[in-house]
Amino acid sequence: MKLGFNGATTMKASLLEDAIASSKAGFDYLELRDNKLEDLLKTMNLEEINHSFQELHIQPIAMNSLERATLQDATGFKEIIKRADVLCRYSSALRCPILIAVPSFLENLSPTKKEIKENAQMVLKKLEELSRPYEVKIAFEFLGFADASVNTLSFCNEIVEELNNDRIGMIIDTFHFYLSDEPLSVIEEVNPEKIFLVHITDAEDLPKAQLKDANREVPGNGVIPLKDITQKLKDIGYKGAYSIELFNPIYWDWEPERVTKLCYQRMKELLD
Repeated sequence: MKLGFNGATTMKASLLEDAIASSKAGFDYLELRDNKLEDLLKTMNLEEINHSFQELHIQPIAMNSLERATLQDATGFKEIIKRADVLCRYSSALRCPILIAVPSFLENLSPTKKEIKENAQMVLKKLEELSRPYEVKIAFEFLGFADASVNTLSFCNEIVEELNNDRIGMIIDTFHFYLSDEPLSVIEEVNPEKIFLVHITDAEDLPKAQLKDANREVPGNGVIPLKDITQKLKDIGYKGAYSIELFNPIYWDWEPERVTKLCYQRMKELLD
């Protein structure tokens, strides 16, 4: 079982601090936050950063992330493609195999479901074409919030499956799956080869409509049926990595090594 750590869990720590702490805790993988990477690039180049990762025996697994990637106007879409090229260049240099793309919120828009799907598929195809020379795959991550344009696993799976491209897959985040209120049986419809990574997080005991990213918790400290979700993933044949991703400000004030130690311990308890 390969375990990963996402730098959103220690948002105030640097990328190098994340790498050191996650490696020391026992994690195999590190998910990169683009803002942390670009801060580090002010003092180190990509080759030096890659060398540091190798010395620490920590492997980058995903670049976080291409935000609000869908439902953009022409100008916004050009900016998305431009940013994707930068993130793919970083990913290629750091041997990071996945770029995560996140759908937009609806905000003042009112597209039909068909329009949302067609736009998402167009964007994902363009991103895959761009990322191919960099040998980076594209992972689409649905958001469980009510105002997200793609907010269920079933809709995300429909979008990805219809593209029928081995280099386009998805991220399943247990927080967003919980918010979506879909039954566990939905996971049975997913091809495990299309799941590029699973984000693990628990959630505080609040009404789902009130839950925000800041209410994420370490496994065992919340109410998400993580054992049931991860068992269902195993049942369908998922053999990929699990990465912990919290956005809880409480943990941002802890020392990074204290956070990674706790997260690794809880992940092992959940998945072993």
